[in-house]
Amino acid sequence: MVSALGWQAAWGAPRLTLKDVTLHSSYPIKRDIVTTYFWIGQGASSYSDTTNYASAWDVKWTRNYGGIDHPEQRTASAQATTLPQKFAPTRNPFYIALPFNDAKYPKLAAKHVPWWNQRLHAANPDRSQCRGRWVMIEFKGRVCFAQWEDVGPLRYDHVRYVFGSERPTKHTKAGLDVSPAVRDYLGLSGLDKTNWRFVDNDEVPYGPWIEYAEQAVVFSAIKSEAKQRAH
Repeated sequence: MVSALGWQAAWGAPRLTLKDVTLHSSYPIKRDIVTTYFWIGQGASSYSDTTNYASAWDVKWTRNYGGIDHPEQRTASAQATTLPQKFAPTRNPFYIALPFNDAKYPKLAAKHVPWWNQRLHAANPDRSQCRGRWVMIEFKGRVCFAQWEDVGPLRYDHVRYVFGSERPTKHTKAGLDVSPAVRDYLGLSGLDKTNWRFVDNDEVPYGPWIEYAEQAVVFSAIKSEAKQRAH
């Protein structure tokens, strides 16, 4: 369940809507996807023995983030989001998981991932080319942007859903896991259906999702380059 603080933050401040966003990329929209939430540092639960102290791509995920991103121990911040009460995160709190691991299945990735670079894979085969990719998530007309940072829910091999036309499978048929910050920004309750799609870096608008560490620097550089191209 979303905490009272989470609901207040999600509903009490201006948020982006579809009309605020301009997209030019051709990535398809995944519609009506059951969306669950998870968090960095999460332990095992009654429905899954998976823990999130580490991610599929970062063995020190909790340490690198700054602590456990507890979904109920949160404090309201600007721009309709919430943050951990006990520490300031050093990584983007707007993160998601999708059920495919390109580092584990490079042959499938080479066939299905549209931005796959075989030369990069040959140089560093253990490095994910999906980690950090941006997605836009839409719920009841509201939109949020987040980065792909882990693998799940429940599967790590479903490339034909993530990059194709198949639907999510397994138990609740969930196909997207989102962080507490995403949950609160959109006002999600735990098993809502959202729409999502990949977006290119230069399509990401300003918001709380780009105010952390390297993201603010990258965002500034991308927007500056786009402005120069426009002239």
